[in-house]
Amino acid sequence: MSLNQQYTWKDFLREHPEHKQKKTKRTSPEGKKAFEAAFKAYIKKYLAGQVERFGKQIAKAEQTGKKQAAAVRELRKAKKWPKAKLAQEKTGRTDAAISRLKKQKERATAAQKSF
Repeated sequence: MSLNQQYTWKDFLREHPEHKQKKTKRTSPEGKKAFEAAFKAYIKKYLAGQVERFGKQIAKAEQTGKKQAAAVRELRKAKKWPKAKLAQEKTGRTDAAISRLKKQKERATAAQKSF
C-alpha cells in the first residue's frame, strides 16, 4: 500500500473532529495545510515503526542464518554431501531474505528523511 493510502482525509477528520464540525473542505487552503501537517506527522511515525520492525526481522533472520551455517559446517565435516547441499540452499535463501529486508529498511529510512 502506498504512503498516500496510509492516511486519508477520512482518517484526518476522525482524528481532528474540529475540522469536521467546521466542515472544512479538503481542497481549501486551510484544509490542505492542516492535512499536510497531520499527514507528515503520521507518516514519520509510521515509517519509524517500519524501520524498527525491519530491524527486528533482520536480527532474527541473521540468527537463523548463523544456525544454518553451523549446521552446514557440521554436515560437511561429517561428509554428508546431499544433506549439506540442501542445508546450503536454505542458508542461501535466508541470506537473500536478509538482503531484501535490508533494502526495505533502507527505502523506509530514505522515505523517512524525505518527509
